[in-house]
Amino acid sequence: MRDFNDVVAHLGAQAVPGRLAALEGGRGVMRVTLRDPLTALAPGTECVLEMHDGARFRVSVTEDLGGHAREFRMQLLGRA
Repeated sequence: MRDFNDVVAHLGAQAVPGRLAALEGGRGVMRVTLRDPLTALAPGTECVLEMHDGARFRVSVTEDLGGHAREFRMQLLGRA
């Protein structure tokens, strides 16, 4: 069983594990830390986030926050 904040980002055929770092301001904006440092996401990229309970949501990357942990700011677009 996965922890509450665990997510999996689905980028085409690639599935990258990560963690929901924070919800920001209640506008569907969140910070997500992905564990794969080679993940190529840029602002404007859309992907699907699978939550710990299996729910899937479409998100758009709004900002690459950089750093060693590969943290991104993402905007919720809707259910996948």
